[in-house]
Amino acid sequence: VINSIADGDEVLICDDLGTEWADFIGINGQARPKTISFYHAKHGDLSLGASPFHVAVSQALKNLGRMTLAAEAIDAKLPIWSNTYSNDNVQTSILRFLRGDAATLQLMAEDTRQSPDTIRRVFIVTSSLSLRELEQTLTDISAGVAPKPHFVQLYWLLTSYFSACAEVGAYAYVVCQE
Repeated sequence: VINSIADGDEVLICDDLGTEWADFIGINGQARPKTISFYHAKHGDLSLGASPFHVAVSQALKNLGRMTLAAEAIDAKLPIWSNTYSNDNVQTSILRFLRGDAATLQLMAEDTRQSPDTIRRVFIVTSSLSLRELEQTLTDISAGVAPKPHFVQLYWLLTSYFSACAEVGAYAYVVCQE
Protein backbone atom coordinates (compact mmCIF):
# COMPACT_ATOMS: atom_id res chain seq x y z
CA VAL A 1 0.00 0.00 0.00
CA ILE A 2 2.61 2.54 1.09
CA ASN A 3 5.09 2.20 -1.76
CA SER A 4 2.80 1.32 -4.63
CA ILE A 5 -0.95 1.85 -4.34
CA ALA A 6 -0.76 5.03 -2.23
CA ASP A 7 2.53 6.31 -3.64
CA GLY A 8 0.92 9.52 -4.97
CA ASP A 9 -0.62 10.57 -1.67
CA GLU A 10 1.06 13.59 -0.12
CA VAL A 11 -0.35 12.78 3.30
CA LEU A 12 -0.51 9.14 4.33
CA ILE A 13 -1.57 8.01 7.79
CA CYS A 14 -1.54 4.55 9.35
CA ASP A 15 -4.88 4.35 11.16
CA ASP A 16 -4.74 0.60 11.83
CA LEU A 17 -6.24 -0.80 15.07
CA GLY A 18 -8.58 0.68 17.61
CA THR A 19 -11.16 3.07 16.24
CA GLU A 20 -9.75 2.93 12.74
CA TRP A 21 -11.46 4.45 9.73
CA ALA A 22 -9.17 2.50 7.41
CA ASP A 23 -5.79 0.81 7.65
CA PHE A 24 -4.35 3.80 5.79
CA ILE A 25 -5.79 7.21 4.88
CA GLY A 26 -4.29 9.22 2.05
CA ILE A 27 -4.80 12.70 0.65
CA ASN A 28 -3.44 14.08 -2.60
CA GLY A 29 -4.07 17.81 -2.87
CA GLN A 30 -1.88 18.31 -5.94
CA ALA A 31 -3.84 15.92 -8.14
CA ARG A 32 -6.57 17.43 -10.28
CA PRO A 33 -9.08 16.60 -9.01
CA LYS A 34 -7.88 16.18 -5.43
CA THR A 35 -8.29 12.75 -3.83
CA ILE A 36 -9.09 11.31 -0.42
CA SER A 37 -8.38 7.59 -0.21
CA PHE A 38 -9.21 5.00 2.43
CA TYR A 39 -7.18 1.80 2.13
CA HIS A 40 -8.44 -1.38 3.78
CA ALA A 41 -5.63 -3.94 3.56
CA LYS A 42 -6.23 -7.57 4.48
CA HIS A 43 -4.07 -10.63 4.00
CA GLY A 44 -5.52 -14.11 3.69
CA ASP A 45 -5.53 -17.44 1.93
CA LEU A 46 -6.64 -17.49 -1.70
CA SER A 47 -10.42 -17.93 -1.94
CA LEU A 48 -13.49 -17.16 -4.02
CA GLY A 49 -15.64 -17.15 -0.90
CA ALA A 50 -17.10 -14.21 0.99
CA SER A 51 -15.45 -14.89 4.36
CA PRO A 52 -12.01 -13.36 3.59
CA PHE A 53 -13.70 -10.15 2.38
CA HIS A 54 -16.29 -9.74 5.07
CA VAL A 55 -14.08 -7.81 7.51
CA ALA A 56 -12.61 -5.50 4.85
CA VAL A 57 -15.97 -4.78 3.22
CA SER A 58 -17.62 -4.20 6.60
CA GLN A 59 -14.86 -1.79 7.61
CA ALA A 60 -15.12 0.05 4.30
CA LEU A 61 -18.92 0.36 4.50
CA LYS A 62 -19.09 1.51 8.11
CA ASN A 63 -16.61 4.30 7.47
CA LEU A 64 -17.96 5.75 4.22
CA GLY A 65 -19.39 8.70 6.17
CA ARG A 66 -15.93 9.55 7.50
CA MET A 67 -14.61 10.30 4.03
CA THR A 68 -15.59 13.94 4.39
CA LEU A 69 -12.72 14.24 6.88
CA ALA A 70 -14.73 16.49 9.17
CA ALA A 71 -12.48 18.90 11.10
CA GLU A 72 -13.84 17.80 14.50
CA ALA A 73 -13.27 14.14 13.68
CA ILE A 74 -9.70 14.79 12.56
CA ASP A 75 -9.02 16.83 15.70
CA ALA A 76 -10.22 13.87 17.79
CA LYS A 77 -7.90 11.47 15.91
CA LEU A 78 -4.77 13.66 15.95
CA PRO A 79 -3.57 12.51 19.40
CA ILE A 80 -3.53 8.91 18.12
CA TRP A 81 -2.03 9.79 14.73
CA SER A 82 0.65 11.97 16.31
CA ASN A 83 2.04 9.01 18.27
CA THR A 84 3.80 5.89 17.10
CA TYR A 85 1.95 2.70 16.28
CA SER A 86 0.94 0.52 19.21
CA ASN A 87 -0.28 -3.08 18.97
CA ASP A 88 -1.34 -5.28 21.89
CA ASN A 89 0.01 -2.67 24.32
CA VAL A 90 3.42 -2.81 22.65
CA GLN A 91 4.61 0.64 21.60
CA THR A 92 6.65 0.54 18.39
CA SER A 93 8.83 3.14 16.71
CA ILE A 94 6.59 3.08 13.61
CA LEU A 95 5.24 6.54 12.89
CA ARG A 96 1.57 6.83 12.02
CA PHE A 97 2.23 9.82 9.77
CA LEU A 98 4.04 8.04 6.95
CA ARG A 99 3.90 11.18 4.79
CA GLY A 100 3.06 14.68 5.91
CA ASP A 101 2.26 15.86 9.42
CA ALA A 102 -0.68 17.08 11.51
CA ALA A 103 -0.55 20.66 10.21
CA THR A 104 -0.37 19.53 6.57
CA LEU A 105 -3.21 17.08 7.15
CA GLN A 106 -5.47 19.76 8.61
CA LEU A 107 -4.77 22.16 5.74
CA MET A 108 -5.21 19.53 3.04
CA ALA A 109 -8.34 18.08 4.63
CA GLU A 110 -9.90 21.55 4.71
CA ASP A 111 -8.86 22.19 1.12
CA THR A 112 -10.30 18.88 -0.11
CA ARG A 113 -13.55 19.50 1.81
CA GLN A 114 -13.90 22.88 0.08
CA SER A 115 -13.08 21.53 -3.38
CA PRO A 116 -16.31 20.55 -5.19
CA ASP A 117 -14.64 17.96 -7.39
CA THR A 118 -12.63 16.03 -4.78
CA ILE A 119 -12.69 12.33 -5.56
CA ARG A 120 -13.23 9.95 -2.66
CA ARG A 121 -11.71 6.51 -3.23
CA VAL A 122 -12.15 3.34 -1.19
CA PHE A 123 -9.66 0.53 -1.72
CA ILE A 124 -9.83 -3.05 -0.54
CA VAL A 125 -6.32 -4.42 -0.92
CA THR A 126 -6.22 -8.18 -0.49
CA SER A 127 -3.99 -11.14 -1.15
CA SER A 128 -6.91 -13.57 -0.91
CA LEU A 129 -8.49 -12.92 -4.31
CA SER A 130 -7.15 -13.91 -7.71
CA LEU A 131 -8.32 -11.86 -10.70
CA ARG A 132 -7.71 -14.85 -13.00
CA GLU A 133 -9.85 -17.14 -10.86
CA LEU A 134 -12.58 -14.52 -10.64
CA GLU A 135 -12.56 -13.98 -14.41
CA GLN A 136 -12.59 -17.74 -15.05
CA THR A 137 -15.56 -18.23 -12.73
CA LEU A 138 -17.48 -15.42 -14.48
CA THR A 139 -16.61 -16.93 -17.88
CA ASP A 140 -17.87 -20.32 -16.65
CA ILE A 141 -21.11 -18.74 -15.44
CA SER A 142 -21.57 -17.07 -18.84
CA ALA A 143 -21.15 -20.51 -20.43
CA GLY A 144 -23.93 -21.93 -18.27
CA VAL A 145 -21.93 -23.46 -15.42
CA ALA A 146 -23.68 -22.88 -12.10
CA PRO A 147 -21.48 -21.02 -9.62
CA LYS A 148 -20.63 -22.47 -6.25
CA PRO A 149 -22.68 -21.05 -3.35
CA HIS A 150 -19.64 -19.43 -1.72
CA PHE A 151 -18.93 -17.55 -4.98
CA VAL A 152 -22.49 -16.21 -5.04
CA GLN A 153 -21.94 -14.88 -1.52
CA LEU A 154 -18.68 -13.22 -2.62
CA TYR A 155 -20.42 -11.71 -5.63
CA TRP A 156 -23.22 -10.22 -3.50
CA LEU A 157 -20.77 -8.91 -0.93
CA LEU A 158 -18.65 -7.20 -3.59
CA THR A 159 -21.65 -5.76 -5.47
CA SER A 160 -22.98 -4.41 -2.16
CA TYR A 161 -19.60 -2.76 -1.57
CA PHE A 162 -19.55 -1.16 -5.03
CA SER A 163 -23.17 -0.03 -4.69
CA ALA A 164 -22.71 1.51 -1.24
CA CYS A 165 -19.66 3.43 -2.43
CA ALA A 166 -21.55 4.70 -5.48
CA GLU A 167 -24.45 5.84 -3.27
CA VAL A 168 -22.16 8.25 -1.40
CA GLY A 169 -20.22 9.33 -4.49
CA ALA A 170 -17.07 7.34 -3.71
CA TYR A 171 -15.15 5.19 -6.15
CA ALA A 172 -14.65 1.57 -5.07
CA TYR A 173 -11.55 -0.43 -5.95
CA VAL A 174 -10.38 -3.95 -5.24
CA VAL A 175 -6.64 -4.57 -5.57
CA CYS A 176 -5.81 -8.25 -5.64
CA GLN A 177 -3.52 -10.91 -7.11
CA GLU A 178 -3.30 -11.35 -10.88
